[in-house]
Amino acid sequence: MKKPVRNEIIISIFITIFFIIMLSPLLIALSGSFRSPDNNTSFLQLFNQFSLESYKEAFNDMHYFRSLKNSVITTFSSVVILLVVASLAGYALARLKTKLGAFLQIFFLAGMMISAQMSIIPIYSIMRSLKINNSYIAPIVMYVTISIPFSIFVYTNFVKSGVPIELEEAARIDGAGRMQIFRKVVIPLTKPVLSSIIITQGVPIWNDFFLSMLFLSSSTKKTLPLVMLSFMGDMQKPTQWTMLFAACFLSALPMLIIYAFLQKQFVGGLTAGAVKG
Repeated sequence: MKKPVRNEIIISIFITIFFIIMLSPLLIALSGSFRSPDNNTSFLQLFNQFSLESYKEAFNDMHYFRSLKNSVITTFSSVVILLVVASLAGYALARLKTKLGAFLQIFFLAGMMISAQMSIIPIYSIMRSLKINNSYIAPIVMYVTISIPFSIFVYTNFVKSGVPIELEEAARIDGAGRMQIFRKVVIPLTKPVLSSIIITQGVPIWNDFFLSMLFLSSSTKKTLPLVMLSFMGDMQKPTQWTMLFAACFLSALPMLIIYAFLQKQFVGGLTAGAVKG
């Protein structure tokens, strides 16, 4: 056997083993979610039962549609605001050729190095003083603030590499104003990067537990990740593992559906947005 062929086989074996190890927790959780709640056999015995009882009970205990509505409100509002701010700021920075433009790019990029958890105490105090600590506004403001640096960085690079300035100049000659150029020329050409921002920032917002727990104390406003906490056990009550697994997949289902529709734009946006402008 030739050496290059042998190396490819060895690499393929290692990649296969790696993916099996990485996917095994997901497979165990999927198998456990299709058990009845009273099935306490080892979860390593994969798919030894097929029952939707855990899904039914998790669906009811989570108040699924109410929690889904709360997750949709926080995620959708955050992503829409983020797209508007990031696209406007990113386009301006991409076309700003002065030293100020370079400084602002570094300024926004530096925001990626600052963790929200580092300043959570003063942030919570501010939210409480504004009396918005138990409303959708507080987590939405935090989500947008945290996501802006990365989104502006990706959008700026995409505009530099994927939106020819000649198209804007031609539209300007035809009498289009700056906002018309932005809406009718830039936005259609930047749909791939907008889709990638929706996925890369929308998924962490959807799955966020910490900020939702901090700012949404009312039971009627809890998002899907928060209501899953009810299946975790304590000293008196054991963890309901099968229902917890089912709740995890129920929470992830909306994001999986969205990703299925946006995956082509997602890959294209990340590829073009990674090109240095």
